Amino acid sequence: MDAGFWIGILITVLVVVGASVLVGKALSAPRAEPRSRAEKMQALKASGALKHRKSNR
Repeated sequence: MDAGFWIGILITVLVVVGASVLVGKALSAPRAEPRSRAEKMQALKASGALKHRKSNR
């Protein structure tokens, strides 16, 4: 077999593995600043998710 063929296969494998590692790191990066408890409650109230709660009336 030709040595250039195997070098091409090796480069292709390295590129694919490198790209998958970069995508994995980008997806597992920490999210933007988390919302405070008060902001979460305000969002739930605004969405109507807490209609049954007495404090939301």
